[in-house]
Amino acid sequence: MSSLASLTKRQWTIIIALLALNVLCLYAGVIPAVLSITLFAETPTLSETAPEPPNDLALADESPLTPTPTARPSSTRTPTRLPSPAPTAATPIPTATSTHVPSATPTRAPAPRMLAPQTLAELELDPRAALSRKTTFFTSACFGEGVNLLQDLDYMAPADWSSSPDRKCLFGYRVNPLDGMPTGRYSVFGVGGQPRFYLIPPEAFAPESAPIKQLSQMHLIVDPTQGCGALGALGITADGKTYQCPACAFLRAGGTCLATDNSKSILLPNNPNYLLEPDITGGAYGFQNFPLILFRHGFSLYFTGRGGYAPPRLYFESVVDTLNVNAKTTAEMTQQDLREFVAPFDRATSGDPPSRRLASLEQELSASSTAPIAIRSREQGSISFTVTPGTLLSSIVWRIKPLNNVDNRQFLETNLCLTLNGEPVCFTGVEDFAHCAFYTPCQTGYSSLTPTDGGGYLATRYFLPGAAPVLRDKTITAKFQAPDVGAVLEIDVKLRVRRADPNAR
Repeated sequence: MSSLASLTKRQWTIIIALLALNVLCLYAGVIPAVLSITLFAETPTLSETAPEPPNDLALADESPLTPTPTARPSSTRTPTRLPSPAPTAATPIPTATSTHVPSATPTRAPAPRMLAPQTLAELELDPRAALSRKTTFFTSACFGEGVNLLQDLDYMAPADWSSSPDRKCLFGYRVNPLDGMPTGRYSVFGVGGQPRFYLIPPEAFAPESAPIKQLSQMHLIVDPTQGCGALGALGITADGKTYQCPACAFLRAGGTCLATDNSKSILLPNNPNYLLEPDITGGAYGFQNFPLILFRHGFSLYFTGRGGYAPPRLYFESVVDTLNVNAKTTAEMTQQDLREFVAPFDRATSGDPPSRRLASLEQELSASSTAPIAIRSREQGSISFTVTPGTLLSSIVWRIKPLNNVDNRQFLETNLCLTLNGEPVCFTGVEDFAHCAFYTPCQTGYSSLTPTDGGGYLATRYFLPGAAPVLRDKTITAKFQAPDVGAVLEIDVKLRVRRADPNAR
């Protein structure tokens, strides 16, 4: 104590300054440590706060149209996750020495990104993207003893819709490979006393309820003396809703079909490029390459007939796509959503015809066999082409000319098949191939049928978004069979391809 009392004033000043400096250094280290602990205690981990990375859209390779309307199994491909973003300075990462305790709740895997209706529409309009597989239902899928393999009567007559065992032709789907017969057959069903003639029966997609699907084509050819009125009302069931309306009122530009509960209406575009109008198609009605309705389950497509009776004759071809995206179904969309879904399709074809736009992206394939060739009645012929795998089949140009018996236009019942990726892709008759009716020259948004010099015809068909098959094999073979009409035919086929957008895969 005596030693402390003997200290001078100057010495006391130095001691006090040193003590103050020591205290200051102590707190200078404590405060950042406290702040660091507080910061980590209040800031969640990157997995809890980082925005969900958008999922890649798995663009499935498309299965081409088949000669039988066999329902295909749904795709098992799932969207591929993008890699997680690298941590940045803005999001501090706790270190091993941090006092932060992670949350006990496990981080949930983000669900696939839900596409807005307009975004989905714009994606489908990309002419280089293959979004879907296709399942086709059409009248030439004819089975049974005594059927006409040359398909000169490939339409449905009133008796064919019944379940009578003595009918000549069985129209079906889901063919059994063991016996070549369909496991499902078309027939008339009644709901509340109302007949329903099914273009796509409810059993067709009953086993498949998970992937999103869409009705993207409806092609109907009715006897011109009857017109669309012979169809009565058109109806669609999907996801617990039923839409039903007079066929003539619906199958036109801007047509609407009201749900039976009055909750909403499905819409057709105003732009006629997507529609089959009878005054320019010779009697074909419907739409092409437009996703009318999106669904998961409970789907069917039917008509009621005039007075409950089927038309005297009817040809049809309907297409359902299976998508690999997460989007709202039509039942989940509001009326505003449906309008936003239709609008991009109207804008996309408001200028040049869509076929002209696609033509600028095309390259013609080289024929590896003699073309054109001549074939006689009932005879078969073929033309082969060399393919670069990975390209998309863009369009088919089919020229057919009779060398004799030129006054008989039944030569247009010639059938064309393509062997794509090991599978046959067949079309019935030149007029059906072009979405026309009764050999009448026509020009739709995506196909055409026009006369040529010498009594021949030129038919062209474009494969649009979601409809262009991805080619994997190095060879495509076009095969055709002439009908028994006593004419020698000169046939030429040209195939064109376009490259897939590498950013759309």
